[in-house]
Amino acid sequence: MRPLQTDLSIYSKFNFEKPPVGVNFLFNKPEGIERLDKSLGFCEMLKETHQRGTAFYFDKDNEDCVGRMPLGMMDVSPVLEGGQLGPELDIYQEPRANTRIYQHIPMLARGTVNYVVFSPLDKLTFEPDLLVLYAAPSQAEIVLRAMSYSTGEMWEPKGMPVVACAWLYVYPYKSGKVNYTVTGMSYGMKAREVFPEGRILISIPWDRLPTITHDLQEMKWFLPGYAGRERYMAEMKRCKSKFALEEL
Repeated sequence: MRPLQTDLSIYSKFNFEKPPVGVNFLFNKPEGIERLDKSLGFCEMLKETHQRGTAFYFDKDNEDCVGRMPLGMMDVSPVLEGGQLGPELDIYQEPRANTRIYQHIPMLARGTVNYVVFSPLDKLTFEPDLLVLYAAPSQAEIVLRAMSYSTGEMWEPKGMPVVACAWLYVYPYKSGKVNYTVTGMSYGMKAREVFPEGRILISIPWDRLPTITHDLQEMKWFLPGYAGRERYMAEMKRCKSKFALEEL
C-alpha cells in the first residue's frame, strides 16, 4: 500500500456521526495491520471499523455472507446463480427474476483480492482505494454536489435489493464512479441491523477523490438559496433580471 499523501482533512469538517473509512483491496497480506478476530458479513465491516476505531483487515475466512463472491474469494454456487435463494427468502418472485441479478453484480476476478483493509480516517496511513462516508442527507448533498461542481457529472446511484456490498465497494473500485445508497434499503444490511435507516453511504474511488476533495475546499457548502424560501425566490429573481430570462 502506498503511504498516505493526499490531504483528506476537509472531511473532518463535516463532523459526520461516524468517521469516514478508507478501504484497500490487496493481493498480499498487509504488514503492520491486525487481522479481524471474528466473522462478519462484508456489509458489517464498516460498522466494525466505526466501533473499533482502529485499522484491521479481513480475509475469506472472516466473511460469513455472500461478500466473498463479489470479492472473487469464492466461486458462485449454482444454487445462487440458479436463482434459488431469493424466492426462498421471499425477496424475488421466482428463480428467473433472481438469476438475472448475476448479469449485473460487479465482481473481482477470482483470487485477485485476498485481503481487504478498513481504517477510520484518523488512523489512515495509506492511500485508500475507496473512501466511504456515513452521512446525513444534508451532508451527502454537499459531497455529491462537490462531485459535480467542476465536472458537471451526473449522480448515477446503482444497486439492487441484495448484495449491497458489491455496489458499495466493488462497483466504485472497478468503475471509477462514485456510488451511494440509503441505509434500510438492502436486504442483508437491514436484516443484520447494521445501521439505522435513512443514512447515506457514499463510496468515493481513489481516482475521483482528488477532484472531490479539491472542490470541497473551493465551493460554498451552504448555498444562499438554502436560507429559506424567500431568499431562494430573491436569488431566482436576481438571476432572472440579470440574464433577461422569462422563467426560472
